[in-house]
Amino acid sequence: MFVNCFTVTMSSSIYTNAIKELSKEFGKNIPRFLPYEGGKMGFITNLCCVDTDINVEKICKKYNYEMGNPEKMLIENSMYNSNYTIYNTYNKEGQKFRLELTKSM
Repeated sequence: MFVNCFTVTMSSSIYTNAIKELSKEFGKNIPRFLPYEGGKMGFITNLCCVDTDINVEKICKKYNYEMGNPEKMLIENSMYNSNYTIYNTYNKEGQKFRLELTKSM
């Protein structure tokens, strides 16, 4: 299946509610977001992985969240669930993102 990997930036004052809203809008049982460290003071950025059938741009505009450019990635259907977390590979060439099985705590 194809997914879009992209960042979403939002105010840190609404972060908890915003993540819940996005999770509902993006679909049930999707890969976990990855919070990025650093960035603009008062804002939090997350890396997201969402099915290409979902209009993430429209959803981000609805809530006035800043969305980064989506990158399409092919994954195994069995990896599209909350047991996996999206990560940046930081590779200059090849695949820019990867899904990894989330370690239990």
